[in-house]
Amino acid sequence: MSRIGRTSYLVTISVFVTELLTAECDADGLASRNIRGTTASRQAHHLGTDVYYLTGMADRFEGFAARSKPTVDSNHLTEQSRLQTAIMNAASAKDKMLLQSTAMMDEASRLEANAAYDEMLGFALQLKEASGAQGGAALCGSFMCGEHAVCEELASGNGHCRCQEGYQGDGFVCNPPTRFTEQPLLGTAMAKVPGSQVADLHITTLRGDQVALVYRDITKSHAGYLMLGQAGPLAMTWGSPVQFSDRAQAFSPVVVELQDGSGLAIAFRDQNRDGTGILVGASLMAESSNETSRGVTLSPQRAFARHQAQGMALLPLEGSRVVLLFAEHSGLGQQEVGNLAYGSAVVAKINSDSGLAPDIFGKHRFVTGPVARLSATSLSPSSFVVAYRRGESDPAAPRTEASCTFVQVKGAELVFKTAPVSLEPDRSQIWARSVAPVAEDTFVYTYHSGNEKATKQAVLRVDPATQQVVLLRQPEVISKGFTPYVGSLSSASVHVAPQEPASGGPLVMTYFSDGDSTKAAARYCRFNSGGSPVGCRAVEWSSHELVSVSGTPMQDGRVVFAFTNAKGQPYYQMVGLEEPL
Repeated sequence: MSRIGRTSYLVTISVFVTELLTAECDADGLASRNIRGTTASRQAHHLGTDVYYLTGMADRFEGFAARSKPTVDSNHLTEQSRLQTAIMNAASAKDKMLLQSTAMMDEASRLEANAAYDEMLGFALQLKEASGAQGGAALCGSFMCGEHAVCEELASGNGHCRCQEGYQGDGFVCNPPTRFTEQPLLGTAMAKVPGSQVADLHITTLRGDQVALVYRDITKSHAGYLMLGQAGPLAMTWGSPVQFSDRAQAFSPVVVELQDGSGLAIAFRDQNRDGTGILVGASLMAESSNETSRGVTLSPQRAFARHQAQGMALLPLEGSRVVLLFAEHSGLGQQEVGNLAYGSAVVAKINSDSGLAPDIFGKHRFVTGPVARLSATSLSPSSFVVAYRRGESDPAAPRTEASCTFVQVKGAELVFKTAPVSLEPDRSQIWARSVAPVAEDTFVYTYHSGNEKATKQAVLRVDPATQQVVLLRQPEVISKGFTPYVGSLSSASVHVAPQEPASGGPLVMTYFSDGDSTKAAARYCRFNSGGSPVGCRAVEWSSHELVSVSGTPMQDGRVVFAFTNAKGQPYYQMVGLEEPL
């Protein structure tokens, strides 16, 4: 619609609404009208007035546009007929050219008028839906849904606004949920066998609003499986599971997508205690328009460490390379202590398309001593931080159970230039932890202090001059009571497609057990440029006692969680985090 057409349309709406208000409002004013009925009471929250009046006004507005449009068409067609006759009888070429120009302008005016009336019809339909009228609009294209909502075509052919999966509202105002709705994975391909139990779930984001989920199936001899999921606007769909562990068991599997998009990397250990660390690549081939039906081709396995009993961390590097961070034991099995144990890392190249096993480029030791509870996050495509718990054999030595270090990547080499940082040098019993980025040089470190029965969160920054990690914000308690798990997800994740900068800064969601209860809780905050959390909100998101929990941020601002309860039953849920503008 041209600027003149839009102006005419807005003037028409203004005049019509003014006439309706003048004709309909009695001496007591609009405020004297009462909302009638329970349905109206429930739906009147948008406009704070009588929805019956508003829908009635919208009906009259719609009728006005519907009646006026044919009249305008008829008038323009009559004018076109008159002009065509005049063109045929024009006395000169100049007169004919002027008449043709007039006919073109008249046709453009007719099209603009029709577009304006279509907009008016859409406005009336949208006003009725927003004020709570039941039913749907004629067509999805005739009105606009709210942010984080889509128009769903009903069986009748009408359109209806629905909030995206993970948000709650009426389709015009869609907010992050105050209470989350979990969806059982039972009934999907994961649980065709009744009574199946799974554990050690880990989920990661792929391109195109997809996710990859790995897990250990207890009922299938602890074999490891991979599932692909597609996060649609209104629902999550899951593909069939693919076993990635061959004939081995798969404890604590982790998965990432390669930065070049050529496939996945999966790491696990083949026994719960004294196991072998194994790395395998996976290439994804599209079989149909349904992305969850993509074929998975696994590479041969590559062992990278022995005597494994702890979870490991896996991050993608440039191209098809990954870094594996793990607790190394140098040959004496589980019982070794002191300088026979290390925190180690290996860089590997995943050969997804060649059918070859991953290549290992060497090993780097970033700390001496027994380590556990590893968590890592990328700060940029060429740097990351790793958080860990280091045990001390000397009770008089400073504690390093809440430690972290910064790592730079240069080719196939890892550069550990600066000393690790310990957040709690006077405390022991630091257990679950998670790190998540806030900016390219800033991250949050969340951990559970067992002695205090408190979950704490600190903000740290990498000094650009010295590359040393410095404390930007002291650890603060964000939850009281014991929790067996802690996780954090950030909209600033390096592996999520960049979005327009959000007002108030990136959003970080932290999840943990709700005190000493079995409920799961979450806290999400925005972090400003100074590293301070703002606008924090706390919510409950599961009534189950959770055992294995993993989440990943999507490119559209939603989060996908996968988790199991105490019986090993798997669930998932999507959570929208972005407030409507």
